[in-house]
Amino acid sequence: MIIERHMRRRISVALLLLLWTAFAARAQDWRSGTDSRIELMSILFRLAGNKEYHQCRIPAYDKAIDSYFAPYRDHDAVRLARSLGVGFDAPMKLAVYVRDAESLDELVPFDRQGVHLFQNWNAAKAREFLSAARRFAADTNFQSFLKSQQPLFDATNTRLQTFIEKADLGWFTRFFAPPSPARVVVIAGMANGASSYAMHLVDGPAAQEIYAIPGVSKVDPEGLPVFDSAWRTTMVHELTHVYANVPIKAMAQMEKAVRQIYESVAPSMQRQSYGNWRTVLNESLSRAATIEYVREHDGPEAARVVIRQENSRSFFWMSGLVNLLGTYRNSREQYPTFDSFLPRVTEYFNGVAPRMHELTDRLQPKVVSTSIQDGARGVDPGVKTIVVRFSMPMNKVGPFKDSKLNGGRFDQTGTVLTIPVTLEPARDYVFPLRWSGGQSFVSADGVPLAAALLRFHTGAALSPKQK
Repeated sequence: MIIERHMRRRISVALLLLLWTAFAARAQDWRSGTDSRIELMSILFRLAGNKEYHQCRIPAYDKAIDSYFAPYRDHDAVRLARSLGVGFDAPMKLAVYVRDAESLDELVPFDRQGVHLFQNWNAAKAREFLSAARRFAADTNFQSFLKSQQPLFDATNTRLQTFIEKADLGWFTRFFAPPSPARVVVIAGMANGASSYAMHLVDGPAAQEIYAIPGVSKVDPEGLPVFDSAWRTTMVHELTHVYANVPIKAMAQMEKAVRQIYESVAPSMQRQSYGNWRTVLNESLSRAATIEYVREHDGPEAARVVIRQENSRSFFWMSGLVNLLGTYRNSREQYPTFDSFLPRVTEYFNGVAPRMHELTDRLQPKVVSTSIQDGARGVDPGVKTIVVRFSMPMNKVGPFKDSKLNGGRFDQTGTVLTIPVTLEPARDYVFPLRWSGGQSFVSADGVPLAAALLRFHTGAALSPKQK
């Protein structure tokens, strides 16, 4: 059922099998709920083996999916999904472009000008897959599965509606001032766990709907989804991805500087699956805008906490970018829209690029010295400790309770680590400077130490006369 402030109309449960709530909030229409289109695509790509779609955190729902769909793991639609080589946001984007989970009809013609599916989905491939998915929905009696989960969906929808009503979605229109405000759609990704996505539905010159699909990553003791401040931050982050999307012309003006920035932190970004400078540009702006939302709704200290978290992910330029958005916030007569402010953003990145070495030196911890020099030969095998000095205070406790360092201890300042060792003569040693579980050392602010190894060779044993 869809509920509007000025209009009510009935639709069949088979259409979306969700409870949508939509109303105007400071000129911002929104709707929220679970969505059977999203669940169908999540389950199909889970069966296909995509790891990002195998993270369901709702125990009863996770078991229900496994039990109900186990006989269909080799269905034609599953095999086709496996062969397409797509994942992450591609299935979600296709889902929002179909009418419902039963017909899987095109909501907007895929070959219409201006419609951009994921780069691997051309209209022909998408239609072939949807034809197979339509057979899957019929062969599995997908509607029957959804009906069996209706109590869970109803409870989730009620919680999410209450949560969204307090989330101030009108902020996006106020902050970004898009030329044509779109309806915001917030969907709880029931089967998606920690994975979250954003996309927009385009039918004409501008987006008609902007989607945030945060995965449900936390449940209460009853096994029902929890929507809290962390989930709200994820939701805001996903929405800002769409609102803060940089036009092609402005992106070209930023390319040289952002490429240079990306190259200086590429290993860290690649570990987070951010494989190119364009992605990092969009991530930078969406994260900075999210921090602006947090500052307005939760206060400056909460915003500073998020900035420190971004530093820990190697977005070392985040503090300055957030400060720049403060200029935008306080100068709306001069900059009435976010797009009108992008030249200032270009100036900022042009200024950051040559200072990246300075930023990383200031924010990222480094090994200043070790009592045994890296690459040393003839090291006394009688040495009992290795002392490592860091450029800044480090977190003295490992990320997990079972993290150990074979007896190693940080001093009170957190800048000196003493590791007890038992060495043998005439041997090569390689010590990775990290917790024994493989996790990186991090600074007191949470910024990880770049991968570091201490390598040396011990000398021959001393004769009794030499001792």
